[in-house]
Amino acid sequence: MVQLTLPKNSKVNSGKKWPAPDGATRVKTFKIYRYDPSNDAGPGWDTYQIDLDECGPMILDALFKIKNEIDPTLAFRRSCREGVCGSCAMNIGGRNTLA
Repeated sequence: MVQLTLPKNSKVNSGKKWPAPDGATRVKTFKIYRYDPSNDAGPGWDTYQIDLDECGPMILDALFKIKNEIDPTLAFRRSCREGVCGSCAMNIGGRNTLA
């Protein structure tokens, strides 16, 4: 996983958690690093559990599901969805790749 460098005396909190829906059989957990500078809570890892049977095969599909159905405050950038333009580049599992 990626190592994040924070200012001195800064601590990453365990953010919000959204459990998998009841009856989900294929569950994948997504931990998303979130920071809102408008509050004093500091950065945190929000955890989302997604039922893969209700989601497309790409990480970008899971992000759309989180944004559209679970947490509308999630924001990310994307453009072509074809892996051509590179605007969906993210650090995923400790590597920089396309979502």
